[in-house]
Amino acid sequence: MKTTLFITIALLSTATFASKDGAALHDKTCIECHITHDDSFYMRQDRKITSLPKLSGQVSRCVQAFSVDWFPEEEKAVVGYLNEKYYKFKP
Repeated sequence: MKTTLFITIALLSTATFASKDGAALHDKTCIECHITHDDSFYMRQDRKITSLPKLSGQVSRCVQAFSVDWFPEEEKAVVGYLNEKYYKFKP
């Protein structure tokens, strides 16, 4: 009984977490490192992110380097949010 309850709670909390959008994930997690940067940080002239694959790669590197516990769908949501709000790369 306890095992079933634990599994049910784990699945429900995972589904709830996975439903968060990219903006919420970004604001909760990425701002910790990027707190000293405002929106212009993503749009500066000398930015290294010049394509959607590079943006996706950078988000993946951050997720790995800082042991961010995101599902692949959540990582994609953050890439989508950053691209939509700042970068505007074509898919």
